[in-house]
Amino acid sequence: MSEIDWIRIDPGTAWLGDERGALMHAGNGPRHEICIETEFEISATPITFAQWKNLTGQAAAGEGHDTPVNRLTPLMIEAGLIGVEGDPRPPSEAEWALAAKQGTIGPGDVQVEVLSDRPPRSGYWGAPCDGRPWITPVRAGGISDHTAHTTRVWQGSGTMRGATPRGVSRPQMGFRLVRSTIPESELNMPNAPPQKDLLIRESTIALLIGILPSFTWAYFNASDRYLSESWLNIAVGGIFFSFMTAFLWRPKTPSYSIQDGKMRRN
Repeated sequence: MSEIDWIRIDPGTAWLGDERGALMHAGNGPRHEICIETEFEISATPITFAQWKNLTGQAAAGEGHDTPVNRLTPLMIEAGLIGVEGDPRPPSEAEWALAAKQGTIGPGDVQVEVLSDRPPRSGYWGAPCDGRPWITPVRAGGISDHTAHTTRVWQGSGTMRGATPRGVSRPQMGFRLVRSTIPESELNMPNAPPQKDLLIRESTIALLIGILPSFTWAYFNASDRYLSESWLNIAVGGIFFSFMTAFLWRPKTPSYSIQDGKMRRN
């Protein structure tokens, strides 16, 4: 079967990101709402060798059977789609999330699905929230600020966010295609978290779980001379301990939703 089964996705909203505050989850936060205001179409399953050949006129490694294409890098996918009628492309993460919410995407014959997004490594700060692929600006010389594509990695019936370099193919990696109109609006996440709130949070946590416990221990277990001469070391030790806990635990981060056409913190 070389024809692509296109499924219509209705306009709607979905959520992306992670609200866990620990540094180990920072690359996937914050949790935020996306809104796509126009319908689009997505392929029902990852593109097969036969569909790729029929669509682009190019046979991937000489194959033409009905199994998902798993020999193309993200860069090869983009290059192969240049000039194809209808301008199909891999879905953005927002489009993928909305299609999944509407029940049109499920586990298939691939483990990893390539998306169009090429974000930086700093979480979702600055990400588009209206369905546009997140492609970072191109620097002088034509090189993007980031050379990895976002992926969705299947784990059972659910997925997690991943990444793959533009020049790498994987045996269990495939891709879907969308036919979509890029919105003219520019609904984006803020470029960075509020610095003042972050400073207040970290100072409070450092005081409560680092500095005060350190001085309490020293008060009951050390001499007065040690307290008077080494108070700075005690404080620094408490701050360092607090910093180390940030990798494993922090309170949930605020989520962002669309209110009056803008992204606002809840």
